[in-house]
Amino acid sequence: MVKRENYEETESDKKEDNELDYQEKNAKIEKEIRRLRRLFAKIDKKKKNLVFTTIDDVAFMTVTMRELREKIIREGTSIEYKNGENQWGIKQSPDAQLYLQMSQKQTQAMKILIDCMPKTEQISKENKDGFDEFVNGREDV
Repeated sequence: MVKRENYEETESDKKEDNELDYQEKNAKIEKEIRRLRRLFAKIDKKKKNLVFTTIDDVAFMTVTMRELREKIIREGTSIEYKNGENQWGIKQSPDAQLYLQMSQKQTQAMKILIDCMPKTEQISKENKDGFDEFVNGREDV
């Protein structure tokens, strides 16, 4: 019976740890959401609902990627595997795979956010000196 009580305390401790981890991660996500909303505050009001959803997703990915990055630094990008008696080797870790996938998704989401930003005012033709046309019109050598 003593072992059962210790087991329950251990499970209870795990639940408390998970709740603390959840609260800590949620706080980090909320902080990142506030930071991103400040950065993208000038977005047109008509687009804000779409943008806020995207900002929430980017904030989640950013915080999760930071955690994954720390874990990858500690544990590396590859793991050993064994399938049966004669199949074994090294493969990319699930954390590294997830990090790569999230990085791609985050880049796509950030492009959406940047595209929603107001366009900067064009420089009037009188203020142009021809340099921009020269640089942009050059063929790559």
